[in-house]
Amino acid sequence: MRSLGVAACLLCVGFIEAVAAESNLVVLEGSFVQTTEYVYRLTLEPEDGTLDANVALLDPVDQPWYRVTVLEQSITASTSWSSRSDHSDVDGNRTAKLEWSGVSGEVVVERRVCATSHAIYGPIVLSDPYPMLSGALPSSCRAALLSSDLCQSDDPTLLALAEGLTAPSLTQLDAVVRVLAWIRREVEYACSKDLCDPVYRVDALFTMQKKKGNCVSYANLAIAFLRAAGIPSVETSGFVADRAESNACHAWIAVFFPSTGWIEFESADWMPAYGETPMTFLMPQHLTIRRGGAAQGISHARFSERHEAEFEVLERPERKTNVAGSTMSGRPIAWVVTVESPSYEDAYLRLSAEGAPDGWQVTLSETDILIGEDDVGRSVDVLVTVVPSEDAPPNRLERIAVVCTHEGREVGRVTFEVSVLP
Repeated sequence: MRSLGVAACLLCVGFIEAVAAESNLVVLEGSFVQTTEYVYRLTLEPEDGTLDANVALLDPVDQPWYRVTVLEQSITASTSWSSRSDHSDVDGNRTAKLEWSGVSGEVVVERRVCATSHAIYGPIVLSDPYPMLSGALPSSCRAALLSSDLCQSDDPTLLALAEGLTAPSLTQLDAVVRVLAWIRREVEYACSKDLCDPVYRVDALFTMQKKKGNCVSYANLAIAFLRAAGIPSVETSGFVADRAESNACHAWIAVFFPSTGWIEFESADWMPAYGETPMTFLMPQHLTIRRGGAAQGISHARFSERHEAEFEVLERPERKTNVAGSTMSGRPIAWVVTVESPSYEDAYLRLSAEGAPDGWQVTLSETDILIGEDDVGRSVDVLVTVVPSEDAPPNRLERIAVVCTHEGREVGRVTFEVSVLP
């Protein structure tokens, strides 16, 4: 397998910029498929002749619009280990515990994974209501609603802000996207050295107050907001294989939906490398290593880590301005709309919906958007939710448009053809 070279990347970016010039409002439809060869390298330095290491094992992921198939996985070491035992925690995370004795030099451990990622873009028919229905949450997920030292969901200020953010939501998905959109707008990415006040902090309250953080900070704040809103959520960690220079672990979140189970979302301001994947939803290049669960130490010895990947994109979704979907009367259907900046300067954009019949509901997770001149990617994703009226006649087709304006001028339009099923 070969990674995308510089020339290929430039061609891809040039193509996307050419397409983007045609419309500042698009919906992705189709599939994104990528194969990835991922290597995690752990270098251990013994102090007394003994060593240990906990190496996480990747498992397949199967979510409504995102699937990862692990084709091959192996763990090797430069010095054979004395013992290996595999463990699973209550959240299903698997770990290989390795131990050595009588070693005198450094030991290099490698976990190699070959995986295929497949993301599906199109209408979303999750109908979980917000607030969550009483009794919809299984007992196994209740811990994912608790306040903690890092995710202070019971803080009064945080509670009030979470309530205000999620109040207009028609569905649980809508509430999640509104929370993530606020974090993307308000929190600035910062390096670890900038998060010392006076000690290193990545908890939710610090992040909300200082409005700066790294990927762990973003995840903790998102979890705190969602738990405050009554939505179970946990931290997820892994690796993102979307550019050749990626070499570090990343953190995001998983949210529990009663109808489907856990669904992962990108919670930081990590933009797609080539513009073909939504921001607030999990990008298909993410490889999940651990979801929830108690944190485990990597080793008692001194160690260093490095992540590497080679990947090939096999299929990309199409960019469309006219899309269609079907739902039943009274049941929501949603799309992710990508709003792109019409210029390379600060752009203030306004979104509005047109054409909804009487009794139908149409909501946008954001209507007033600022894309700053320094924003990476120059785009924002908005969730459009359509709910036909309870008495909408079957086999009826309605056309609803979302319009984007910049300085009073229309710069983009997407039309949704919604069919009501019998």
